[in-house]
Amino acid sequence: MTQRDFKDIRSQVRAEADGALPVDDFMQSLEALQAQVATEKNRVWLRIADGTLSEGLLKRLCKEYYFLGKWYTSEFASLVANAPDVDAVDMSSSEHFVHWLQNLADETGFGGDKNHLDMKITWAHQLGISNEELADYRAMPETIGSVFTSLYYMRRSYEEGMAAFGWAGERFAASTNYAQMMYEGMRDHYGIEVENFKVHAYAEDDHGRVAEYLLRQVAQTAGQQRRIRRAVEYVLIGRNARTVALNRWLDEPGALRK
Repeated sequence: MTQRDFKDIRSQVRAEADGALPVDDFMQSLEALQAQVATEKNRVWLRIADGTLSEGLLKRLCKEYYFLGKWYTSEFASLVANAPDVDAVDMSSSEHFVHWLQNLADETGFGGDKNHLDMKITWAHQLGISNEELADYRAMPETIGSVFTSLYYMRRSYEEGMAAFGWAGERFAASTNYAQMMYEGMRDHYGIEVENFKVHAYAEDDHGRVAEYLLRQVAQTAGQQRRIRRAVEYVLIGRNARTVALNRWLDEPGALRK
């Protein structure tokens, strides 16, 4: 009988551990990566902030945000399920699990506010957009690519989901101050108070700080760092492409109002 030998993989495991950067150095490398690939500033937000964006484009943007909310909210539980300390002896002993569990409760309306998808639907109704228009809307290719790249990493592993949604998502969004700009701009210039942005104006800053803290804990090995860096790079490239596409709206006839 022929005997088959299996390849010894133990040297690869050791290399995974030995090649890691110190966590502080690795996190600094992520900051440098963000500065390299996330270069476009969202000018549509600025036109809402000063009240010059046309009502037609504001409605289109609302539909884009509905698309984001529809998919992110429905997939959020994967971060809870993949949390590395889900088996803590009690919930108060966990950090990752409790953070994402609280975040899931908030996103889905069990934390006190309405669920975040319904907030976007309410915003649409404030603008006169029907549910049928939301359901039939075809999002920009850049939005579709950005969303489903994030969702891929959220399902793939915890550290990649944390990097994609937490660090390159919530943390990056909080750094732009977009929610406050959107909330105050629509309140002051369009006559509507949009709860979705009021809530995100205070929530995302906190979530962004926690994302930095939690990501450090799962960026210990060379393998983790490689996966995190790739997720951050691809997600930020996608988000930047979406911002470029949004900014092109401003070149359309009638994009701005006086």
